[in-house]
Parts: sequence; C-alpha cells; structure tokens
Amino acid sequence: MELQVSSLQATHGIRQQQNILALGTVTSCSGKILIVDDARVTRTLLSDLLTLNGFETRLAANGHEAIEIALRERIDLMLLDIVMPGLDGFQVLTHLRNVHTEMELPVVMVTANGESEKVVRALESGANDYVTKPFDPEVALARIKIHLKLTQAQSALRESEERYSLAAQGTKDGIWDWNVNSGNVYYAPRWKAMLGLEDANVGQSLEYWFGRIHEEDLSRVKSELDLHLGGETEHFETEFRMMHNDGRYRWMLCRGLAVRDK
Repeated sequence: MELQVSSLQATHGIRQQQNILALGTVTSCSGKILIVDDARVTRTLLSDLLTLNGFETRLAANGHEAIEIALRERIDLMLLDIVMPGLDGFQVLTHLRNVHTEMELPVVMVTANGESEKVVRALESGANDYVTKPFDPEVALARIKIHLKLTQAQSALRESEERYSLAAQGTKDGIWDWNVNSGNVYYAPRWKAMLGLEDANVGQSLEYWFGRIHEEDLSRVKSELDLHLGGETEHFETEFRMMHNDGRYRWMLCRGLAVRDK
C-alpha cells in the first residue's frame, strides 16, 4: 500500500505467401510501420498484411532510404532486414539508436532461420525483437502489436507524469509520497522549500516528517493517519504546526489518500 499525499499550502521470404492475406482482419491496433527490405516482394507482402490489419505502412528499399524516412517522419515501429546491400541492418540500427531510444522507435529485426549469432548481435545493439524468414504471419503480427502497445503505454505514462508535475507546480503544493510497505518517503523539492530545506539532505525517512511536527500536534496527526490507513476515513486531512529551518513553527494543511492493493 502506498500513501500518496498532496498538500494545499502545506508540506505536504514469406512462409506461405498464399495465406498471408487471409489473416487480414482489421484490429483496433494502429500505427505507422516502416518496412525496410531490399526484396520488393517481401516489402509488398508485408505491407499488404499490415495494411489489412489496420496499420499504415511506409516502404524503404535500402538503409539510406530507411534512415531518411525515420528522421523525416513519425514512425511507430520499424521492420528492418539485417542483410541488405550498402548499409546493412546493423548499421541502420546503430544510426537510429543515436537518435531514438528503444521506446521511442521500436525496431524488429528480420533475419533468416538459423542466424542466431546475428539475432544476438542485433538485440545487443538495441533491437527490440526479431522475426525470422520464412515468416509466420500470426507471430509477426503478435510481436508488432506487443511492441506498439508497450510504446503507447510508455507514452501515456510520460504524459500522465507531465500533467501531474504541472498540476503540482500550479498549486504550489509540497508533495510527499509514502510507501507504507517499504517505509520510504519521497519529499518533493517544493516540500523541502516550504520548510527552508532546499539544500538539506532530507533522506527518505518518515520520522524526518514526524520529527518536525509540534509535540502538541503529533499524537493527533498520527491518530488521524492511523484512522485513514485502517480504512475508517475516506481521506486524510489535518492541520498542524511544523518547524521551519529558521526555528519557527508554520501551520500546514495536509491532505492525502491511500492507494491500496487487494
């Protein structure tokens, strides 16, 4: 269980080419996929498969073209053939990883069966996954969808964190987050600043917080906190005095809500 508290003015080649298109049922998954392969038939068949399953595709016949497209356009995932004339898949991957992380641009390498050394090298170089020729359409689609979902989830989390950060800055609350299981507490910079502790090594101890509460208020605060942790109150809200770094006490309004597991 984690107690999260925000405060108000507080411290607070295709395997079977004849059946690859038979899987073309449109799904809810979407995204723009760049297919990089020097074999035109492979590019075409993969593009048809992905288009029929709700994806937008872009095609590149060589490594230089792939890099140019990836730098110019927003690509959600790249299917990258390892063996190509000119720039091979490893060189393209190295260039991409200097620009995009694994979460920003997932790269699924395409290799022939039995090329385990190339697969290991690709994964160590920053590839997210691989598929083998001849293709299994169902496996290829499943892997593509998994990595797109992971990227979308990471993007949503990042946006949520940004909104939370902006909201906290806008209210000027001093945020603290107590993990009841581990006992560690996160004290946000604003929490420290409200007590004149910008440069202090506050640490992650709950006792650091309790130790600054006025002795006349401490037992009441702990009692109200216990009531909330015991599920007897919907939320935690209390006022108390805390010692500022200048030695004087300041009144604080503290609000919180426990997030519980099963």
